[in-house]
Amino acid sequence: MKAKILTNDPSLIVMFRLGSIEGNLVTNSDEAYNTFRASLKEDELAVLIITKTINSWIEQEVKTHRESENAPLIVVIDG
Repeated sequence: MKAKILTNDPSLIVMFRLGSIEGNLVTNSDEAYNTFRASLKEDELAVLIITKTINSWIEQEVKTHRESENAPLIVVIDG
């Protein structure tokens, strides 16, 4: 099982990488949506961490996933 972060902040990518958590840097809502959907298809992904900014871009998709699926767990953090 693994964790991953989706963020638009390069410093968060570095900080999480130091903790052995891979990340994807996204710069707009389309990229965030596509990366989010691709991440959900990863078999080993247990926790997907997204920042509030990313959540605001893809809020409906996150809500739909939370209501219909139990994995991966979606965690929203400041950033």
